[in-house]
Amino acid sequence: MTLKPKQLAQVNKAPQANKASMRAMFERQNAQSPGQSQPQPKRRAQRPTPVQQQQQQQQLQKQQQQGKPQSVPRTLDYAFDGFDKRHLPLDEVTAPYTTTNFVSTMEFTSQHDMDQVIVVCPRMSVSQENYLGPLTDYIAMRYDAAEAIDGSIPALQEVRSPIIDAPAVTAALQYSSVRARLHNMSVKLECLGTNTGLYPPGSVYMGTVPVIETGLYSKGNDEGLTIKQAWADDSIMVGYIKSISAASLVEQPAVLHAAVAENVSYKSWRDMSVPASSTNKGALSFSTALEPIVLYVPRAGAIGTVVNYRVVIGQQWCSRHPHNVMLRSTQKQHPPTSSVDWQRALGAVKDVGEHLLARAGGSALDILTTRMRQAFNPAQAIADIGL
Repeated sequence: MTLKPKQLAQVNKAPQANKASMRAMFERQNAQSPGQSQPQPKRRAQRPTPVQQQQQQQQLQKQQQQGKPQSVPRTLDYAFDGFDKRHLPLDEVTAPYTTTNFVSTMEFTSQHDMDQVIVVCPRMSVSQENYLGPLTDYIAMRYDAAEAIDGSIPALQEVRSPIIDAPAVTAALQYSSVRARLHNMSVKLECLGTNTGLYPPGSVYMGTVPVIETGLYSKGNDEGLTIKQAWADDSIMVGYIKSISAASLVEQPAVLHAAVAENVSYKSWRDMSVPASSTNKGALSFSTALEPIVLYVPRAGAIGTVVNYRVVIGQQWCSRHPHNVMLRSTQKQHPPTSSVDWQRALGAVKDVGEHLLARAGGSALDILTTRMRQAFNPAQAIADIGL
């Protein structure tokens, strides 16, 4: 058989003793069909090691997840937190709007001879029999709990929300073009100590109440009830508001979020107004959208001893501005929340509220015992901080 030029050249260069064997090898190679190679011995497949198996599994999972949304567990505890700027839209499509968070404060002292009640809730311009009326910018008021519920309840202290810039109260009723609804409302209650420097005596009852009535057209007026009887005692008996010692509020403030009270009222957009100076603000009707947050401060201490408190009110408002171009440009379309997530959020706000109130309780003796235990056991102090 004829050899190829390169093969013939190699044979000529080889020693005389090797030329015959080399020629025979080249002839056998040329006898095979083109492209056919010598059969290779089969290798036994090696089993991958455990580390290689884990790497292959991770690589496969990574390839499967590419291009697909990641299912990351979400917590919805923030949904009704008035201090959190995140916004959870309603479970339905609405027109564009803007969201704004505000923080308002009220500071007051306990009295040795007077029970006090604070109600944190927006007020309506008209009586509770006409809930479609405008919404005022009054967000919280403090009352003497001994006052009778009627059409002229005096308020010891008032707090207004800056949703319409809190214009000065005048002799005439003022209207605003802003359309708004209160989406979130929260309260943080702090005890600032006493004027004597000792651990503060007494306690505060705090909680959310589904509904309370006030004004001339309420049952409390018909029966001659006091604010303490109508707004505090009944709620304490059914467990809506619970006791928190003033000493524990020094160590750890209590935070509570309002839940939805009535769905239709909560989702309704309302005009904003400022009542005239002659209007009795203390008798304004409460909005039924969110549950009112009620604080009952019983009398405590001796003459000359006062306990100082601070109430911080967090609010998240949804608003529409038809005549303010700058604010109108901040309005945007919010995608609706799924019904499942919305119901989870409604349940979360109730669970979180109960948990926080349970943690906030404790007597002055409990607080002192905890402080002493932490002083002698640093490891326990670290554990308590994580509570």
